This record gives sequence, structure tokens and C-alpha cells, in this order.
Amino acid sequence: MSKFKYLIIFALVYFFSPNGLSSLPNLSISYLLKDVFKLTATQAAYFGAISILGWAIKPLWGLISDLFPIKGSRRKNYLILTSLVASFCWLILALTSNYNVWLLLLILTFSSFAYAFQDVVTDAYMVEIGKKENKLREFQSVQWMAVSIAQIITGFAGGLAAQKLAYQTTFGIAFFFPFTVALITYLLLRDDPEAILKFQEFKQVFKSAILNKEFLLVTFFLFLWNFSPSYGIPFFYYMVDELKFSKILIGTLNSISAIGSALGAMIFGSFLRGVNFKKLLIFSILIGGLGTFFSLIYLLDFVKNNQPLAIALSVFDRIAFGALGMIAFLTMLTFAAQKTESLVAGSMFAFLTSIINLGSIGSGFLGGYLYSKIGLGPLIVVSGLTSLMILIFVPFLKIEK
Repeated sequence: MSKFKYLIIFALVYFFSPNGLSSLPNLSISYLLKDVFKLTATQAAYFGAISILGWAIKPLWGLISDLFPIKGSRRKNYLILTSLVASFCWLILALTSNYNVWLLLLILTFSSFAYAFQDVVTDAYMVEIGKKENKLREFQSVQWMAVSIAQIITGFAGGLAAQKLAYQTTFGIAFFFPFTVALITYLLLRDDPEAILKFQEFKQVFKSAILNKEFLLVTFFLFLWNFSPSYGIPFFYYMVDELKFSKILIGTLNSISAIGSALGAMIFGSFLRGVNFKKLLIFSILIGGLGTFFSLIYLLDFVKNNQPLAIALSVFDRIAFGALGMIAFLTMLTFAAQKTESLVAGSMFAFLTSIINLGSIGSGFLGGYLYSKIGLGPLIVVSGLTSLMILIFVPFLKIEK
């Protein structure tokens, strides 16, 4: 199978992923939690952390994919199956007339199982082919460029959907995105039968790779990188209640942020190939901290009481830190992929990324708890400081040039 065809598949799967077009209902869900269920910012943060549980147990999906092929296929058939399950979850929500918080939490959590499994299979392909062809940066860049393009669409469209469409209509539209992935996979993708390991071979390779001291240090580093307390949901409430941003405006700002991310993905894939990777890691950590502290400017009275200024600052924030943040994110993902053993790519890369996702879940819970205790401003400061603290781990990491 040609590298070009893999690039197409990687791009399309990520284009329709929960980070891409399947994020269309996200803003509607946020308003559903806030305006219909009347959840506080802390409760909504807890809801968000629980609903992504499937992403925290990605090693399970990797083990299943690596060890238990469906009709000789450990990638293609699982990708089709999980995409169809994700479609079914959106269909249930589209056909539901009256929502309650527990039903929504159950369906979204179950859909996260399907989407996470889909992501594991795609990433396993990416690591296997990317390391073999020395194309990890290129593949990562293409995947997240596709995500950014999709987010440009869903940012404005998501705001429009939240403003104009019934929740059922939005969920019905989302049904077609994972269904399209299933169709694309069926038509374009094929498995490599020689890549399937027997259990004893898998056990030996996986155990050797996962217990390596260097790998464990990398794992701990990636967890801490993502664990700084999140202020995302409290800040969303602040934009709505204090800055008086409308649904369409918030959606438009999300699109602008995606433009910044697309620029970052393009820069990462095209212009940073010769940059020392250790320098990129340090840069990524610094950008994470600086981007966090920039959010404090929105709490100042002269910004809070001047909506045009707040909007202008948001546009700058979304483009500049959207681009820099994407470079940081792709640096971390590529670093994780470099530390992955190709023979057990599904399980091992899933383990690494699940550690990142566990950090996100912990970040959501911790951020929600701290917000209820100290408020938004101090929470942003704590988040920025903890982001910068992981710089002390960089000298201990073995990093390829």
C-alpha cells in the first residue's frame, strides 16, 4: 500500500474524528449542560472529565487490536466496527426526545470508547508505517492539519448549530461523520497479515518495552505535561456570563483557533524538520505556560467592560497561541511515537496516549475542584505554574536528534 494512500486515510479519519468534524455538537452539549441541566462550572467540568473515560483506557483497545484480529484483520475491521458504534451513539441521541444528564453522560462516555478505539487503530498504523519510513513528523502533521481544517468548519458551524438547530438535529448530522470513516476504511484500507504477533511473542516484546526505565520516565513526563489543572470549562462560563460572548461568536472564535492550529501543523511538518527535538520540547513547555498566563488579561476590568477589545484579544490569542500550541502538541505526540515499539504499536502508543488522557481527566477534576475553592484567576496562575514546572524533567529524558 502506497505512503500516499496512508496519508489520505490518516487525514480523512482525523478529519471526521472527535477532534475534527465530530466535534460539531460540542458547543451544543456545553449549552445543554449549562442552560438546560443547570450544571455549575464545577459540575460541568466533572461531567467532561467522566465523558472522556474511554480515552483513558486506550491500552485495552490496543491489546484487543494487537492480540485478537477479526477475520485476520487487527486494524481494518476494528476501525469499521468502532466507527459504526460511534455512529449508533449519535443516532440514539438524535432519536431521543427528552434528555437527562445521566443518559447524556452514558451515551457520550460509551461513544468515547468507540472513538478512542478508532484512534488507537489509526495511530498504530501511523507509528508502524511512520517509523519504518521515517515519516512520523509528516504523518502527525498531516493528521492534525486535517483536524484543524475540520475545526475551522465546525467552529463557526458549531456556534450556528447551537444557536439555530435543535439538539436532535445536530446529533443527527454528527451520525454521518463516523459512518463516513467506516465507508472510507472499507473501500481504501487493507491489513498486513504478516504484522500479527502470537501471544507469547507479543507478551515478550510488550513486557520488555513497557518496563524499560527510559520509557517509564517518558510516560511520567507526558502525564505531568497534561495534568496541570484545567480552567477550560470555567473560562467558557466566564465568556458567556461575564464577557457576554454569543454562541455564534464563540463558534467563530473556535474556527479562528483552528486556523492557528492549521498554521502550527503546517509549520511543524514543513519548517521544523531540522530543529533539535530537545529544543522543541523546551519550547513546547514554555509556550504552554505563557499561553496560560495570557488568559489572565480577560479578567482585567478594562477588558471585561470593553467587548470589542476582548474579541480582538481573543482573535490574537486563538491565532498566535493556537499555532504555537499545535507545535507543542505535535512535538509531544511525535516524542511519544518515537518511544513506541513498532511491533506492538497499537498497545504501546495507546498506553502512552492514555497516560496523556488520564492527565486530562485528572486535570478536569482538579481544575473543577480548585475553581470552586479559589476562583478563576488563581486557577489560571496555578495552571500556568504547574505547566512550567515539568521543565525540570527535560534533562533526564533521552531525546533523539
